[in-house]
Amino acid sequence: MIEAELLIGHLRSQVRNLQSLLHYLEGREAVEEEDYTYSTYRLQEMIGHLKELERFSSQRCGRCVLRANWLN
Repeated sequence: MIEAELLIGHLRSQVRNLQSLLHYLEGREAVEEEDYTYSTYRLQEMIGHLKELERFSSQRCGRCVLRANWLN
C-alpha cells in the first residue's frame, strides 16, 4: 500500500510540474525562442521522471493490485 501511495504522490508531483509549465506559458504575451528552450528542458525532465515511475510500477506489477472503482 505504501508503494502505491508513493507512486501516486510522484505522479501528482509530475502533474503539478506540468500545470506549472502550462501556467508559465499561458502567462506569456508571446512564446519566444527561450520559452521553447525552457519548455523543452522541463518536458524532457518530466519525461525522465515519468519513465522512472513507469519502471517502478512495472517492477511491482505482479506484487500490487491497485483497486479503484474508476478504473473499472
